[in-house]
Amino acid sequence: MDPIDVLIVAAIPLEHEAAKAGIEDWTLCDEDDPHPYQRGEYRCSDGRRLSVALARPARMSGRPTGVAATALVDRLRPGCLAMPGVCAGNPGQVALGDVVVAEMTYEYDEGKQTRDGFVGDHRQYQLDQKWIRAAQELNPPSGLPSYGPATEEEAALWLLERLLLDQDPVKHPAFERYFPPGTWPQRPEAIEAQGHIVRPAVAWVLTEEGRTFIERARYDDVHGPAKLPFAVAVAPMASGSYVAKDGQAWARLSAMGVRTVTGLDMEAATIATVAETQGVPDWLVVKGVMDHADPAKDDRYKRFAARASAEVLYALLDRRAGRSPNPAPRDVRLENVQGLQIGDHNVQHNTFNG
Repeated sequence: MDPIDVLIVAAIPLEHEAAKAGIEDWTLCDEDDPHPYQRGEYRCSDGRRLSVALARPARMSGRPTGVAATALVDRLRPGCLAMPGVCAGNPGQVALGDVVVAEMTYEYDEGKQTRDGFVGDHRQYQLDQKWIRAAQELNPPSGLPSYGPATEEEAALWLLERLLLDQDPVKHPAFERYFPPGTWPQRPEAIEAQGHIVRPAVAWVLTEEGRTFIERARYDDVHGPAKLPFAVAVAPMASGSYVAKDGQAWARLSAMGVRTVTGLDMEAATIATVAETQGVPDWLVVKGVMDHADPAKDDRYKRFAARASAEVLYALLDRRAGRSPNPAPRDVRLENVQGLQIGDHNVQHNTFNG
């Protein structure tokens, strides 16, 4: 079997379905194997095509992902090992629905527990500069189906929700996406006229009518958003073996030495580790922010985050696949690296032109 261009591993069925939606036709392969996968072809914007394999482990978290990814890498010899999906996001850096591209990743719970606390011993994996630049250039992701600028009505709901959650809207990472320059405080004054907010001193506060209105709107929003003015953050992503919901994760992670950590998941470091140890030329982890790892954690943004992350992943693959100084025919778009030694085997990989 020819090596595959991209192997995508999704940790849970929802993430798998979101990644699957990026390609119309799939063929199920190795159905009776412990690690089956689907094979498809992604058509890039410039007409080139990428062979893509898509799979998921039976359970989320690092160990099942590592077993499945290693087995499939050994079988398919991909040029890139990638993972879309959902993660928690640092509320000081990203909003719900934003997408984090892991600039660097590591297992945050590697280390030693002492009487004085936990001392980290992290092994960090750095994303290649070419992917970092491609992700930075994707901001804002205005051409993607899940992206949409905020309407005045959406801005009003966003402001009411911030006030309900005791958040300062002006200091929120998404503030200017909902209130571009020239719209503040004019838009809040229009909301005040509706009886939903008042300004007794410096800051706006909810009225009882406004509180009831936004609580009802949140309660009725069972399926989450279809479009958002989301941003792509290129930043560190930490991985661990448990789901954090205590609201203290970001302070703990910062105290361990990575002040700018923005994403928190269970599998990113595993993907980077498998890519490095198995000799895969490229790895890429792209995850949408579904919560902030705090007690307010719910699943309202989970579906959107999975879908947006898959769209960003395919957009990055498209950009990197098309960056060749001398465009080649579709079947030789990617360079072949011959004779790379992995263990006792001679293997062949595909790799993206840098």
